[in-house]
Amino acid sequence: MMWIFAGLNFIFLASAVGLFFFLVLESYPILKLQGFDFWLGQDWWGGESYGALPMLYGSFFVTALACILVLPLALAVALFTSEFLSSSYRRFVKAILELLAGVPGIIYGLLGVSFLSLWIKNIFGLLDGNTLMTAGCLLSIMILPTVLTLSEDAMHAVPAEYRENALGLGLSKWQAAISVVLPQALPGIVGAVLLGIGRAMGETIAVMLVVGSLDRIPDPWFNIFTSAQTIPSKLGREAAEAIGEGTHWSALMALGLTLFLMVFLITLLGNHFLKRVHTS
Repeated sequence: MMWIFAGLNFIFLASAVGLFFFLVLESYPILKLQGFDFWLGQDWWGGESYGALPMLYGSFFVTALACILVLPLALAVALFTSEFLSSSYRRFVKAILELLAGVPGIIYGLLGVSFLSLWIKNIFGLLDGNTLMTAGCLLSIMILPTVLTLSEDAMHAVPAEYRENALGLGLSKWQAAISVVLPQALPGIVGAVLLGIGRAMGETIAVMLVVGSLDRIPDPWFNIFTSAQTIPSKLGREAAEAIGEGTHWSALMALGLTLFLMVFLITLLGNHFLKRVHTS
């Protein structure tokens, strides 16, 4: 069994390394042609110039909005589940969350198109419900199970001695949870958020269905009720028509390389924080 698992790990590692070098080779023509102007440019005209900044903006803005929306609810439910529910109810809640985390992204995307975009359009009186706000709300729903269950694991892993000492000093159970458990679980919570961000940044179909298709930075930049574009949605829309060769294909592969590196670094950092909880 040891050799089997070692072989599987080698296959996974070789696949990741091979994918990285493939993206680097395919991206080389556009990076040689434009250099850093590729990431700093704002114009994307097929056959003329390719600027990735609007897509970078869209990915970061949608992900940040999803984190802002999901954090209060995720931390509140995680704290309640960890500190106030009995073990049987806790296992039930965890099972539901793990089922939700396994729902395919296309299902969330269809629900977003059918309901969420229409609600955003009607509530805020917009001409079109496919906006940054819609994408951020949808992503917050999608990453909620991941952030919630990993945050709850981090809180539950805090040694019981901390709670007992806090209660012995006269703190209530709620005060102990807020003042003792939450600070001790902070590295694990940070790791949970980072892993949630990693999933959010790589989501393609669901975001593509609700974010719109505008390849420019909104004016003003903080306008959340306008269409935009993320790196995954751009790849999903244009990869099929540009596949194979040419500057357009190379530009899309450079976007893929950028996304690969961002998600890799965020996931690596998130796992680092989670390991700190398990080894403490």
